Amino acid sequence: MMPMVHCPKCNKEEALDKVLTAQSNQNVIFKCPHCTYTKRQIHTSKG
Repeated sequence: MMPMVHCPKCNKEEALDKVLTAQSNQNVIFKCPHCTYTKRQIHTSKG
């Protein structure tokens, strides 16, 4: 079962694989399918 993530704007819940995108340059993007809130360049332990 995939972990669930809450959108910081609308607080709706969605599966992790539906809202996070990892790019080849270690950039992680969050995009809420409900309210279209987008957060780019999320800091991770890899960079």
